[in-house]
Amino acid sequence: MVMPTGTSQTTMGTMLLEPTANDGYVLFSPSGSESTFLVDKCGRKIHSWDTEGRPGLMAYFMENGDLVRTRRHQTGLFSGGGIGGIIERMDWDGEVLWRDTLADFTHHQHHDVAVMPNGNMLVILWEKWFAADAIARGQLPELASDEVWVTRIVELAPTPPTGSEVVWSWSPWEHLIQNTDPELPHFGSPSDHPERFDVNFGAVASGGGPGLGQEAAYDWMHVNSIHYHAERDEIILSSRHWNEMWIIDHSTTTEEAAGSTGGQHGKGGDLLWRWGNPAAYGCGGLEDQQLFGQHDAQFHSIDGVDVATVYNNGNGRPAGDFSTVHHIPLPLDAEGDYPAPQVGQSFPPDQPNWTYPQILDAEFFSPNISGYERLPNGHHLICEGASGRFFELNAEETVVWEYINPINNSGPMIQGDTPLQNGVFRATEIPLEHPGLEDRDLTPGAPLEINPMELDCTVNASERVPQLAAVAPVRIWADPTSGHLHFSGLHATTPASFTLYDACGKVHYAGSVADGTSVDILFWPPGIYIGILHHAASPIQPVSAHRIFIP
Repeated sequence: MVMPTGTSQTTMGTMLLEPTANDGYVLFSPSGSESTFLVDKCGRKIHSWDTEGRPGLMAYFMENGDLVRTRRHQTGLFSGGGIGGIIERMDWDGEVLWRDTLADFTHHQHHDVAVMPNGNMLVILWEKWFAADAIARGQLPELASDEVWVTRIVELAPTPPTGSEVVWSWSPWEHLIQNTDPELPHFGSPSDHPERFDVNFGAVASGGGPGLGQEAAYDWMHVNSIHYHAERDEIILSSRHWNEMWIIDHSTTTEEAAGSTGGQHGKGGDLLWRWGNPAAYGCGGLEDQQLFGQHDAQFHSIDGVDVATVYNNGNGRPAGDFSTVHHIPLPLDAEGDYPAPQVGQSFPPDQPNWTYPQILDAEFFSPNISGYERLPNGHHLICEGASGRFFELNAEETVVWEYINPINNSGPMIQGDTPLQNGVFRATEIPLEHPGLEDRDLTPGAPLEINPMELDCTVNASERVPQLAAVAPVRIWADPTSGHLHFSGLHATTPASFTLYDACGKVHYAGSVADGTSVDILFWPPGIYIGILHHAASPIQPVSAHRIFIP
C-alpha cells in the first residue's frame, strides 16, 4: 500500500496502491486542461500531449503511439453539453498529423469517437433540424422545440493533413415511428416497432437536460459514447436523454442504413437491440427503467459471453442518486442475431449479470460524464468522472488503486487542498506491453500535483516483495522491567522495518528489526503507541499493525 511521508493530508494524486494492482499506465484528459496525460499507478507523469484547446471530450492511444483526441470548438451555433468540433491525430512528440473540423451551421461533433482498425473514425454529430421538420414527422407541436439536434453517426476516412471523406452514415431520423397522425409517414404503435424511435419520446419544447439555456431542449437524444465491435461489425451507442443503449449494424451501405433491409442481420439501420428504458418504446414505466443518465456503453467478451458494459450515473433513480456499473449479456441466438422481442415486450435481459457495487453506496455517485473499462485480467477500471476519481477493483471487487485527478481549470492543484473542478470524461488503462510504448522514454517524472507528498512507491509487480513470512505469530511488547521493546516471531533471515507512533502521530522510532531485536524505551513517555511493521525491502506494503502500551 502506498504510504505518504510527511504530515500534510493527501487529497489528490495516488491515494492507494496495493501490490495486486495492474502495472499499466492510465491515460486521461482533464476537462479543464488543454493537455492529455499518461501517468503510472504511482501518479507520476510518464508523458503528456499539449494541444490548443480543452477536450471535447475523449482521447485514445493508438497502436503506433499516436494520440487521437477530440477538441472543444465553440462556434456559437451549437452550445450543448459535451461539445467538441475538432478531431486531431498527433504523434508521440505532439506533432499534429491530421486535423478535421466538424463544426458548421448544420453539424457539430460532440463527446466521443471510435477509431476503427482500418484507421477510419466513427463520429457522433449533432445534425440541426427545426420544429417544422419534427412536426412533419409526427411530433406533437407542443413538444417541438425551435431547433432539433438529431444524432448522426458518420464514418470518416481521414485525408491528411486535413479533412476527411464521409464513407458511411446513419441517423435515427431515418428510423422513426409515430402514433399521432395516420396521414403522416411512419404511423404505428411504438410498442409494435421497438426497432424504431418514437418521434415524441423525450421531446421537450424548452428547458431541462445538459446544455446552456434553450439549447438544453434542442439536444433530443444526447448520445454520449460510441464503441465499435470489429468482429461483429456493430456499433453501440449510449443515449443519456433516453436512458438507453442502442446497437446498430455497420455492415450496411449508407443507403441500407437509411432503411430497414440489408446488412448482415437483414434489418438495415433499424435497431438490433436496445436496453435500459422500455418506456422509450411504450413497453414499460419508471419501475422498469434500469439506466439513468448513463455513459460509456462498450462491447466486451467476458468468459466467452458477449456483454455490453456501462457506467450508470444514477440521475433520477427512484431509490436515490447513486452510481452503478453493469455487465449486460447480449441476447444473441445460435446464429449470432438479436431476436426481436414479442409484441408489447421489452428487449431482454431482465437484469444485468454483474453490478458494482452490489450493496448500493450513496458515496459512489457522479451526476455526469464517467466511464468503465473491464481489464483483460478481470480487474475493473472505473472513472467517477465528476470528482476526477479513478479506481481499480480486483476480481474480488476490492479497491487496489485509487487516484484523484489533480488538474483543474486553473492547472495543477496543491497537494492537501480540496480538489475542485477536476472532472474527467473517462480514463483508460494502457498496458506496459502496449506496442505504442515500444522504444519510448518512459522514465517517470514528478506527480502532476504541486508539492506532492513523498511516496515510497513501486509499480513493477516483479519488484514488489511478498509479505513477510513469519515462522510464528509476530509479537511486539514493552517490558518495563528491562526498559526495552521486544520482537519475536519474525522471519529468521529477512529483516523488517518498524515505525512506532504516539497518539499524536509523532514518530518515536523507525528502524530495521528482526527476530529477537530489542529497542531501548527506558526514557519514553508512558502511553498508547501504534507500531507499523513492513518488509524492509518493500515499505509500501505493511505486514501488520500493533497496539503497544508503555507503562
